Amino acid sequence: MTTKFSSKSSKSFNIWRRIFQYIACNAVIINIVRCKYNLLKTEGLENIDRSKKYIVASNHVTGFDPFVIAATLNLTIAYMAKKQLFETFWSMVLMDWCGAFAVDRDKVDVSTIKTALSIKQTNWHLGLFPQGTRSNNGKMENVTKGFASIAKKLQADILPVAIIVKENTGSKKKDFKIKVGNPISSNDDVDTIIKNWSISVAELSGLEYIPS
Repeated sequence: MTTKFSSKSSKSFNIWRRIFQYIACNAVIINIVRCKYNLLKTEGLENIDRSKKYIVASNHVTGFDPFVIAATLNLTIAYMAKKQLFETFWSMVLMDWCGAFAVDRDKVDVSTIKTALSIKQTNWHLGLFPQGTRSNNGKMENVTKGFASIAKKLQADILPVAIIVKENTGSKKKDFKIKVGNPISSNDDVDTIIKNWSISVAELSGLEYIPS
């Protein structure tokens, strides 16, 4: 199953999945998020050049993150998603039809890399979480090198996105906010890209940056 959903051609990122993702994110999931959180106005949208394609890279806090990012940034994004999300039927349908493709965190398959690179031939953006998993410890650390290597191969700038979920003393619901930073060039070396992204997201979110 992992092989099937880690391997997608550029033709898979078609108008039907684009429409499905828009409806799922903007008409369904975003409203579920509004019921659960105080969804605050997104900051930094002016940093997005709509004529360019990006690798959208953010910290990871909740299971709603990829859907909220796609909806609030108004971008069609193909996310790398952990293979476990493709192991149950309804989750698999949602992930697949939203354009996500599977990645094995323990050993990244060649097909996953090929799928990521094939997105360059489409009008979609690539989305991923450089820390690999959700983190709520208030620190920016454990950033994987894979996303920077992919950025260099795609020759696409990285759009740093910060997800901030915090308590609101005046409400029973937590605040959920998205901040977009200035794009990061993929022309630098891998270590510099990782450092620049980590510092950017840490500054946007208020996380403590822990150098590797």
